[in-house]
Amino acid sequence: MADYVARKAVELGSILDPVKVVAQVLMYPFFIGSVPTHSEIKLANSYFYDKAMCILAWKLFLPEEEFSLDHPAANPLVPDRGPPLKLMPPTLTVVAEHDWMRDRAIAYSEELRKVNVDAPVYEYKDAVHEFATLDMLLKTPQAQACAEDVSIWVKKYISLRGHEFSY
Repeated sequence: MADYVARKAVELGSILDPVKVVAQVLMYPFFIGSVPTHSEIKLANSYFYDKAMCILAWKLFLPEEEFSLDHPAANPLVPDRGPPLKLMPPTLTVVAEHDWMRDRAIAYSEELRKVNVDAPVYEYKDAVHEFATLDMLLKTPQAQACAEDVSIWVKKYISLRGHEFSY
């Protein structure tokens, strides 16, 4: 959903001035699509969010008449969606080894890199969806490392952009 909002901001361009998306962090993105990926097939019924829960979340988010697993908000890999990927901001994607949505997130990052967008993927082993944001997992080594890694990446864009980006 965050990526969809960033795409809408890019589409609107100067209409949003002085607000501009200069970078985004996708924490285990909630992407889905009608054609399942390897991880969706292998891990769809495991851990915190199974496929049925994900579909329900998208049904609640999207207007009923627009619901589709290939809606541009749900599936960033849909062809001919706007804006062109080369206009997207630098995008850090965080994925967990045991998250069934990971493959689509990694594929999206690969597509961004193909058009020269800075789009690294940070993958955390022995981790599940929301490993770095669920209270009960915040003290795990993976969550601690992720917080540090994301902080370093975001600070890079704050320092590159000066006062354009504040928090």
